[in-house]
Amino acid sequence: MEELQIRNLAQRRVNEVSGGQLQRACICRSMMMKPEIIFADEPTGALNQTAAQEVIEAFLRMNCQGSTIMMVTHDSRIAAMCERILYILDGEIQGELILGKYTGNYVGRYIQDDRREREQKTSRWLEHMGW
Repeated sequence: MEELQIRNLAQRRVNEVSGGQLQRACICRSMMMKPEIIFADEPTGALNQTAAQEVIEAFLRMNCQGSTIMMVTHDSRIAAMCERILYILDGEIQGELILGKYTGNYVGRYIQDDRREREQKTSRWLEHMGW
């Protein structure tokens, strides 16, 4: 809960938290047992930019510790943080982009040049795919 900045929600009822807070609580619950794989369907969809960044950084840390994160997202900036991107259209894989791991520190902020370069590469690839 501390990692996702929701420790203050521990004693609240479900009807006393916002949608974004509930989203982070659900993500926290999925991470508690350090699973081998996490399936995340639009995990940042209901979150503001800061909360979304915290969730992605937590996923990246878990990935460094051995967990696989399989995520669905329509956010190209979030996709650019992934090692591998599959473009799926009507249930069929149309293309794949391999970006590899970040070269920066996974625990703190990422090297901005690397992030910017990955976002540009992802954007160009998605445009080529017709997105």
